Formats: sequence, structure tokens, C-alpha cells
Amino acid sequence: MINAIEKLQNKVSELADPDIDPEFHARVSVLQVGGHLHIDFRGSPFDEPFNELCATLVRPEVATVLGSLSLRSPDESSNGTCNWDLALLVDAESSFPNLRSFSVAKNEPGNQNRVIIGADYDEDGVLGRLLHKSPSLNTLIVPSAPDATFFSMKHPSLHYLSVDSGYDTQNFIGNLADNSCFPELRALEFGEFNETYLDDFPNGCTPFEDYRRLFTSPHFASVRYFVWRNSVCSEEQIAVLRSLRPKRDLQIQIVRFSAWYV
Repeated sequence: MINAIEKLQNKVSELADPDIDPEFHARVSVLQVGGHLHIDFRGSPFDEPFNELCATLVRPEVATVLGSLSLRSPDESSNGTCNWDLALLVDAESSFPNLRSFSVAKNEPGNQNRVIIGADYDEDGVLGRLLHKSPSLNTLIVPSAPDATFFSMKHPSLHYLSVDSGYDTQNFIGNLADNSCFPELRALEFGEFNETYLDDFPNGCTPFEDYRRLFTSPHFASVRYFVWRNSVCSEEQIAVLRSLRPKRDLQIQIVRFSAWYV
């Protein structure tokens, strides 16, 4: 296990270009605690260091002890898409029985690129496949909404779920309302479709009735904390939802931000 990680770190160092700004050098940080590995990767998902990372993580001696994985990228170039293709991780034979936390850094106000999950622009079920391979997953933070396969099996270990819509909500709120697969979910964060440069962008947003179904669903009763990013609902609609769950049972925080080029 340690030899594989050392080889990965050495390879990433070898691949670093001394002629570019160190800000854009890929980095792999590793912490070993209680026999589990906690890995933080910062680099471009398009470059060889990320491929080397994936190839190392799916090795059986590493996959079985992976405890957490964090993926981050520098905000390079402008007005584009930074897409994390997780297929190399989730389509290998290995599973991640001890993985408790998986996160891909989400979009921040002022980012020049839209961060998403996908080989191109579509999530294509990769998050559902990751969930199925990670039975102990407690925390999941991702910048793209998963498709319906994400809800196809019960996953009682998931307590914290933070999802941004990316380029498609994929009916995330409706699917969550209709499925009882996360009985121990305590905290939910959801970022609404926010491609505000599109003339018809509200058409890509979640219908209010889906939120109403979620708030009245028995599957939502376990959630105690809801962070709602970039909601397009009116104040009146928000008040309706607020009335469905007393404040003592559910804290709601609404965060709105947007950015555009002029």
C-alpha cells in the first residue's frame, strides 16, 4: 500500500513542469490514520497526474483502505468547463469498502469555469456507480446532480449529502422525494441549476411542486439541516415550504450568488 502511494507521489513530482507557475502543479497529500488512507488531490482532471491517481486508487491494496478522497482543481483559463471523469475510479473491478468521505470541490462565486462530474457534459450515472461501490460512505459532496441510478439501492450509512446541479438537475429533488434509500440522511445541501446566462434558464430549474413533495415526504423527515443554494422560488413559495416543517425540526439556510461576463 505505502509503496504504491510513494510511487504515485514520486510520479506526480516527475510530471511537474518547472516552467509553469507552481500554483498549477498537481499535488497529492496523504494522511494515514487507523490503517486508512485520507487523500487530498489538487490538480487538473485533464492531466496525467489525475490518471495516475485513479490507477493507484483502484489497486486492491489501496482501494480497500481508502478512507476519504478529496478532489480539487485550480480555476484555469476562462469561460469553460472543468469536468472530472470518474470512470477510471468507478468502472474498475475494485470497490471501496472503507471509503467514508468523497468530495469534489464545488463551484465558488467568481469561478471562471463550471466544475462538473462527467466525461464530457453528462454525469451518465457515474455517481450511482460510486455509491454502489462505497457501502460505508457517510459524506458525499459533488458539483453535479446524479441520475436516477443513484437512488436504486438503500444506503443507510449516508448522513451528509451536498449536491450542485451542474448542467442538469436530473430531477434530483423529485427522485429524492420518491425514494427511501437514505434513511439516515441528516444534512442536505442542494444547489439549483444556475446557468443564468441562458435566456430560458428557469426552465432547467426544479419545479416548486417537487420541493413541496420533498418537504412532505416521509423520506425527508430524517433531515435536520437543509442548505439551499440559488433557489429561484419566490418568498411566498419559500414560506409555504417553511410551514411544512417546524423550525425546531429543520434548519433552512438559503444562499444566493451569481456571476456573469460583461
